[in-house]
Formats: sequence, C-alpha cells, structure tokens
Amino acid sequence: MYRKEVNERSPMRVFEGSMHGGLGRGNVGAVASRPGVGKSALLVQIGLDDLFRDRKVLHISHEHAVDHVRSYYDEIFNDIAQAMRLEEPATVLLDIERNRRIFSLLGHVKTAPVSQRAGDAWVRKIAETVAFARDVAQFEPDVIVIDGFDATTSAPSAVKALRALAREASAEIWISAQVADAPPAAGLPASLAACAEDIAVVVYLQAERDVVRLRLLKDHDSEDLADLHLRLDPHSMRVLDEDVRPASERPRNPRRFRLHSGGARGAEAEFGACAERWSMNEVNYTFEGHRTLERARGLVVLGEDELRKGDFSLVYVSRRLGRVLSEIPLVRNVLQTIWHQINAAGEVFVIGAIQDDATVRGGTGWGAELARLWKKPLYVYDQGKRGWFRWGGTAWEITRPPTISTESFAGIGTQNLTDDGREAIRDLFLRSFGDPT
Repeated sequence: MYRKEVNERSPMRVFEGSMHGGLGRGNVGAVASRPGVGKSALLVQIGLDDLFRDRKVLHISHEHAVDHVRSYYDEIFNDIAQAMRLEEPATVLLDIERNRRIFSLLGHVKTAPVSQRAGDAWVRKIAETVAFARDVAQFEPDVIVIDGFDATTSAPSAVKALRALAREASAEIWISAQVADAPPAAGLPASLAACAEDIAVVVYLQAERDVVRLRLLKDHDSEDLADLHLRLDPHSMRVLDEDVRPASERPRNPRRFRLHSGGARGAEAEFGACAERWSMNEVNYTFEGHRTLERARGLVVLGEDELRKGDFSLVYVSRRLGRVLSEIPLVRNVLQTIWHQINAAGEVFVIGAIQDDATVRGGTGWGAELARLWKKPLYVYDQGKRGWFRWGGTAWEITRPPTISTESFAGIGTQNLTDDGREAIRDLFLRSFGDPT
C-alpha cells in the first residue's frame, strides 16, 4: 500500500472528520485522561498523521529526552507500516523526519520551581522554543504538539497564552490534560472547566477493562458531539477504527508466503516445520556436504557459481562480527548460503542472542549483519533475555512480539534452540496466521 492510500484509510480520518474537519489553525486541542492511559501515544499519532500529509510538526516534550520521543514516533510508524503493508517504508520515514522537529524541555522541568511549571513563564519558554524553530532553524510548524504540559494544573491565563500563540503562529496546538475525575455524561470534567473557553477540542481516553476508547467531549461550539468509534490498541497503542477490522487483525493466507532459510538443525528446522504445518512455501538454501541439514522440503542446492554471489572476505566478516571465523568448518559455504536467504527476504526473524557489541552470536550473526547493511526489517528473539528486539537503525529496541507481514521472509537462528526459542517461533506463526489448517 502506498503512502497516500495509508493516509486515506487511516482511522485518524475518522478522528479528524468527527471534529467538523479537525482542530484548525489558531486553536488549542487537549487530550485528557487519567494517568497512564495513553495521552502521549495519542499525541504522537496526531503528529504522525500530520506528517503523513506533508505537514510540518514541532513536538515539544516536558517529560522525555529527544531520543525517547523519536523512538516513540518510530515504533508507532513501524507498526503502521507493518499493519498497512506500506511500500518503501524507509523512504517514507526519511520524508517524515524532514518535516519534524523535536525539542525537549526536560531539563527545565527538573530545575524550574513548581509554581512556574504550568504558569505564564512556562508558556513563554514554549513560545521561545517555537520562535527558535522558526527564526533559527527556519522551521514553520503547521502543528505544535506539547507533551507534558498539563492544562488541568496550569493557570487559566497560561492556556489563554497558548491560544494566543496558536493564532500568532497560525498553527494547531495539542496539549495533554490529566484528569482525576471521570467526565460527566455531558460537558467537561470539573478540572478542565476553568480553561474551557480557550480549548476548542477535548478528546477523552476512557479506559474500559482491556480497551481504551476515544470519546469526544468538546467540538468547538457544537453541541452535537459525534461518536468517534475509535480505540487504542492495548499492545501497540495505535488508534484503530472499531468499525473496520484493521489489516493487522485480518487472517492472512499463509500459502501466499514463502520462508527462506537454511534448513539446519535447531531454529531453522523449527521455522521449516512451522512453514510446513501452515502449508507455506519453503526454500532452504544449501550446498554439497552440508552436515547439519535437517529439512528436505524446498531444497535449493547452490552450485559454485551461485555460492560465489554471496562471497565475502572472511576477514571482513570476522571484523563485522568481532570474532574469528576461519576455523569453523565450511564456514564460507554457510555464509554464502546466508547471503541468498537474506537477499531473497523482505524481513528477517532471528533466534539467538544479542551480544554487548550489538552483534548476534554465532554464524547467525552474519544474517543479522546483512539485514542491517541492507536496511531490512530485523527482529531477534534473544533466548537469554526471553524477549523480542527490533533493530531501530542505531540500536536494538525492545519490541512487542512481531508478526510476519512480508510475503518473502527469512527465518534463521542458532542450532542450540531452547524451549523458549521454539515457542517463540511457533507463536510468531500463530500470531501472523491464526491456527494452522
């Protein structure tokens, strides 16, 4: 799916359409909820949705460092890209980053007196940040997201000043509002009443057991409030349309998918067994004399000419992996077959162990290195840590259990497969395709 289609089908169109076309320039909108329900996640998605539409977004955080905010955007972007099967996600992400600036006022929050953290002086600090972005960085924002500025603890004059800033910058401003009291059937929580005239739109995140629903409490001057029919996914914290089953939750047909692997004992044999159980196509690249081969299904025996396509200097590979490989029997052939597996795959799943130098232990590490070099989506289940990690471009990031979204994918890993590793592979297939037929 291309970027335009992803934007048109986004549940944020429902979010925007329910507010008579959205918040609008010169207005302030608030995301309200009790603590820990998902205000930051929704603010990031508001910003990300505008970025998908080539609008410029300035994100000012009072609670997190710049890298943390950037990771939050990347995590939700990757979830959208995977769920919607976005074409060329790396290119789209690069375009998005050009239109986004992130500033952190975390240091000022820690040093400022409590009396100033939601007052007029604090709004002046926000205004200085906006002015710096505009005058020094030559960045004119269409949308300003202010995370951690709590409307319910601020002076009414501070929210009024934010509204004036929105008008002066001709931008939309979104802020958060932490409320302890549930909203009434009609109207706003009491803690928001004092600044209600300066906030055009209020969206409330209502937690109900394992579901967080979005509820519109104020829509400009309209008394006819729409039912948003939107919710936050409890795992990804991504906004979903309750009336449309998202692509990530629709059953995929495993027969359209193809596993690329090496068929060796351990993790690769388990990947192959799952592929067979789910009636999936399976390709196992091998060579004459491969001693650890266990899979006989979908074998591709590579000749000398084909093996040479995946040839790398063992010195180079050893330097990349930080270990000497020359003494491993038939190591060159193994590395050459790994090249074919990763080259054919759109995304890569690895079972193994991430080391302190960010490489993956053993020969499997070369597959992970190739995926990183070629900028392919890469997930590693670390058997020691008993969890999934995703390569974020500069570091490994803890991630929720992934799903298989690309029709050609690689499944590789250690020969020393543990019960946890085996369960991780089976759960990966189960999450992606449901019960095997």
